Amino acid sequence: MIDLKEIPDTQIERLRYIEFSLKFLGMFSRSDLIEKFGIGTAAASRDIAKYKELAPLNFDHSRNSRNFALNENWQSIFEFESSEVLNQLTGRTVQSTNRAYISNDILDMIDSPSIEIIAPISRAIFNKKAVEVDYFSKSSGLSTKVIIPHAFIYNGTRWHLRGFDRKKERFADFVISRLQSSRNIEADVFEHETQTQDDQWNRIVQLEIEPHPDFPTPTALHSEFNMEEGVLKKKVRASSVGYYLQKLYVDCAKEVTRGEHYFRLRLKNRLALYGVENLWLAPNFDGFDE
Repeated sequence: MIDLKEIPDTQIERLRYIEFSLKFLGMFSRSDLIEKFGIGTAAASRDIAKYKELAPLNFDHSRNSRNFALNENWQSIFEFESSEVLNQLTGRTVQSTNRAYISNDILDMIDSPSIEIIAPISRAIFNKKAVEVDYFSKSSGLSTKVIIPHAFIYNGTRWHLRGFDRKKERFADFVISRLQSSRNIEADVFEHETQTQDDQWNRIVQLEIEPHPDFPTPTALHSEFNMEEGVLKKKVRASSVGYYLQKLYVDCAKEVTRGEHYFRLRLKNRLALYGVENLWLAPNFDGFDE
C-alpha cells in the first residue's frame, strides 16, 4: 500500500471517499466532493490531482463528461471492511472516521462478504446494469447466474442481494456471502427486470404485533418495542416480511402457540400476509383458513 502518513487526515478522508466512489459506484465527480465535504472548487481539484498522483491508472476523465470513471487497470490505495462498505452504501452510517465517541461493545457480524465480490454488484446497482455471479445454493449447489441487482437487504443477521434472476425468470434474494465471484458484464437490461417491476419489493405491508398471550409481563414488551396501546405497528416491504417476523420470532400460527415459552410476540393481523412470498420464514406460519 502507498504511504499516506504525510497527508493530512482531512484530505485522507476525501481521498478515501474518491476511492470508495470509484470502487463501489464506478465513478465520482468534482461536484460530489464539493457537496459532501463543503469545500471549494479549487480544494476539490487539488484532491483529485493528489489522488491521480497516488494512483495514476485508477480513473479516466472524458472531456465530454463531468464524471471521473473507474479504470479497469486500477489498484486500491485504501482498505475497506465489508460491514463498513455495505452500511455506507445503504445509508446506515456516515463516512467512517474510525473514532468512537463513547465506550461500547459491538459484536462483529459473522457474515462478512468479500469486498471484491461486493464492488461489481454495487456498481451494477448504481448504474442499473447486469452482473454475472457464481452462486452456491442449498438446492442446486454452485451455478453461474446473470442477475440484474437493484438493492442490498440486511435482515439483522446477514446481507442479501435483491435482483432479477434470468435463469429462473423471477426476482429473488441471494445471500451475498454465498457468492463465489461476481463480474460486471455488458448486457441489455429490460423493463421487466428492473426494480419498478418487483412487486414484492414495492408492496408495503403493515404488521401489527402484540405481546404473546403466554408472556408473563406484557407491559415490559410495551416499553421495549415502544408499542402504542399494546401494539407494535411496523411497515415492511413484502420482500422483507419473512425476515422481520423471523428476527423478532413472532408467533404467526392460526391459533396461539401454547407451551413454547420462548415466544414473546404474536402477529395480530395475519390477513395482512396474503400474497407475501417468503412466509416459510415466518415462525409457525400454517397458512390461511379457506
